[in-house]
Amino acid sequence: MKKVLKIVPLLLWIGVSSVLFASCHRLSSDGRHVEQTLHRQQTEVLSYIETLRPLLESGKSDSLLQISQTHKDVVLFVYDEQSLVFWSDNRLVANNIYRIHYDDWWFGRFDNAIGIGRWTKIGRYSVCTIIPVKFVYSRYSEQLPNNFIPPFAADNRWLIRRQRANEGCYAVTDIDGKYVFSLVPPELEQDEPLQQQPAESFSFGSLFASPQKGLSRYNVLVGSILMACLIFLAAFMYTLIRSRGLKNIKIYKRVMYLVVALVLGTFVCLFYMTAKYVRTHYEERQRALQQEKAQYIQAFLQNLYYWDMNLSELNSRRLNADLRDMSYTYKTDILVYDLNGRLIGSSVPQLTESGLIARMIAAEPFFSDNATCLRYEQIGTIRYLTAYTLFYNGSMLPLGYIAVPSYISSAEVEKEMTDYIELFLPLYAILLALAFVATMLVTRYFTRNLRHMADTMRHFRLGQDNYIRYDSRDELGDLISQYNEMVKQLEESTTKLAQSERESAWRTMARQIAHEINNSLTPMKLSVQQLQRIKDTEYFNERFDRASRLLLEQFDDLGRIATTFSDFAKMPDIHPSETDIAEKLFSAITLMRMHDATIPIRYVGQEKGVMAYADAEQVTHAFTNIIKNALQALYGREKSDVIVMLKDADQQAMLRWQLPATYRWIEISISDNGPGIEESIQSKIFMPNFTTKSTGMGLGLAITKNIVDGSEGYIRFETSHKGTTFYIYFKKL
Repeated sequence: MKKVLKIVPLLLWIGVSSVLFASCHRLSSDGRHVEQTLHRQQTEVLSYIETLRPLLESGKSDSLLQISQTHKDVVLFVYDEQSLVFWSDNRLVANNIYRIHYDDWWFGRFDNAIGIGRWTKIGRYSVCTIIPVKFVYSRYSEQLPNNFIPPFAADNRWLIRRQRANEGCYAVTDIDGKYVFSLVPPELEQDEPLQQQPAESFSFGSLFASPQKGLSRYNVLVGSILMACLIFLAAFMYTLIRSRGLKNIKIYKRVMYLVVALVLGTFVCLFYMTAKYVRTHYEERQRALQQEKAQYIQAFLQNLYYWDMNLSELNSRRLNADLRDMSYTYKTDILVYDLNGRLIGSSVPQLTESGLIARMIAAEPFFSDNATCLRYEQIGTIRYLTAYTLFYNGSMLPLGYIAVPSYISSAEVEKEMTDYIELFLPLYAILLALAFVATMLVTRYFTRNLRHMADTMRHFRLGQDNYIRYDSRDELGDLISQYNEMVKQLEESTTKLAQSERESAWRTMARQIAHEINNSLTPMKLSVQQLQRIKDTEYFNERFDRASRLLLEQFDDLGRIATTFSDFAKMPDIHPSETDIAEKLFSAITLMRMHDATIPIRYVGQEKGVMAYADAEQVTHAFTNIIKNALQALYGREKSDVIVMLKDADQQAMLRWQLPATYRWIEISISDNGPGIEESIQSKIFMPNFTTKSTGMGLGLAITKNIVDGSEGYIRFETSHKGTTFYIYFKKL
C-alpha cells in the first residue's frame, strides 16, 4: 500500500507534464504556422504595393477598386495628405488609424481585429496596408467568435499580445525578422472579458441572438429522406451479400431494386431542386423587397430633407431620430453616409459606437459608377444583404448615400422550404409506395413463368410432361416456344438414343453372357469328353468323381450368372422420398461389420435423425455396394480400415463438385487406405459390366450410381496410391 501511495504522485506529475508538453507543442506548431502565413501575406503586400505605385504616381486611381478586389485578405487605405481618398473594404473596423514611420511593419489593434500594418509613401499619397490576423470583438455573442481570420489558422484559444513573449509563449516576427506580437496561452494571461449588450435592431439582432437549439422541421425532413436512402442501401447490400454477387440476384429483385432506386433518386433530385428553387426564390423576393424598401426610404427622406443642401454633424442628431422612427415603420435598419463616405446617421448608433460597424461606407457603391446596388456583407459569422442608393434632396441634388441592411434568416428559409415541400411530401410518399408495390407485383407476374420454366427444367425427367404452357406472343413466349421445341427434339433424340443404347447394351450383355457361359461350358465339355474316352476302363470311377465335382461347380457359376443378370434386369424404378439417411447408412455399416469382421469399419456421424431426399428401399443397397468394394480392396493388406462419415456439405465441397447452391446437401464419404484406382480405368468405374476383379459381373457401382442419380443426388470419388474416397450427396430436408 505504501508503494502505491508513493507511485500515485509520480503518475500525477507525469500526467500533468504530458498535458503541459502537448499544450506547449501545440502552441509552438500553431505559432510557426501563423508566422509562415504572415510572411507569405507580407510578401504579397509588398507585391501589391508595387502594383499600386505606377497607378498612384500617374494619378490613375480609377483602377484601385478592381485591383483591391483581387487582394481580399488585405485591407487598403489611401490618403492624399490628410484626406482619405480610397479604402478597399469596410469589414475591418479601423475608425482611427495613426500614421507612424514608413516602410516598416507595425502591430495594430483595431475596433474588431488585430493585425499587422505598413505605411508606404507613393508620391503625394500615403498608403496603409493592413493584414487582419484575429478578431477581437468587445461584445459577447456566439455569432461574434474571436477566431483567427483566414488564411491564418490556429487554436482560437491563443491570445495575441504586443508585449514580447515570456516563457510558455511564442514570439512571432515579421518578414524582416523583427518581433511583432506573441501568441499567449489563455491560462497565462486572460483576455479582456467580453460584454453582452443586446442591440435593438431589425437587421443585426441576430448578432446577439442565441442560436436555435434542437432539430428544425427541415432537418427532420432531410434526416428522414437520408434515413430512407440508407435503409434502401442497407437492404440492397444485404441482398447483394446474401446472393454472393449481383449476377446471383433474382431478376424480379433486380428490377424491383432498380425501379425503387430510380423513384427514390427522382424523389431526392426533386427534393434538392425544390429546396434550391425555394431558397433562390425566397432570396430573390428578399432582394426585391430590400430594393423596394430602399426606394421607399429614399423617397421618404427626400421629402423629409427637401430643402437641405448637405448633411453634416449639425443635423446628425435629427437624422438619427428620423431614421429610428423610419426603422420601426419599414421594419429594417437604416444607415446614411455623407458624400465623403462617412457615416452621418444610423438607426442603430450603438453598433458603430461599439466598433461592430465601420464608419466608412462599403467601397463598391462609393467608388464604382453604380451607387445603387445590392451586395452581401458580413459581421462575424452573420451574412446579411445591404441595399445601397443615393440620398437626394428636393432638387435631386445628392446629399449622401442610404444603406438598408437586412439579415436573411436561415431558419426562415428552412421554414419556407419545409412548408413548400410538406405540401408534396405525402404525394411523393404515396408514389414511392405505389412504385414499390407495383414493381414487386409486375416483376413477380413477368418472372412467374420464368420461375415455372426454371422449376420445370430443374425437375426435368424424360418420359414426363416437360412442356410449358404460355399463350402470349411476347419475348418470353418466344423463349418458351423455343424451349418446348427443344424438349420435343430432345425426346425424339432420347428415344432414338435409348433404342440404340438398349441394342448396344444387349449386344454387350449378350457377348458378356456368352463369354461367361463359354467359360463354364468349356471345362464341362472337356470333362464329358474325357469321361467318354475312359468309359469301361479302370480309371472311370476315379475320373468320374473329379469330373462330377467340376461339373457341379460350373453349374453353380452358371446359376450365379443367371441370378446376377436377373437381378439387374428386375431392378425397380427409383422413387425418392423423405428418408432418414443416417439410419440407412448405419444399418448398412452394421450389416457389413457382421459379414466381415477382419477389417474395422469406423463411423463418424449421427446414427439417425438426418432427413434427406432418397429412395428408402434401395439406398442401403448403394451403401453396401461401396463398402463391400472398399473391403475387397483391402484384403490381404496390413493396418487396413474403412472410414465412413456423414455431415452437412460445406461451401468448399459444393464449389469443388459444382453442386447447385439452391439446396442444402448431406455429404457421405466412404474412405479406404487401399492401393487406389488406376488412372487408366477411372473413367470406366461406373460403367456396367466393367470390373477389375476375377469374379463378379461389374454391376455393383453401376447400380449404385443409378440409385443415387435417381434420387437427384451426386456420386463422386477421389483416389490416389494412399486410398480411395467415394462421396455421395443427397438433398437435405
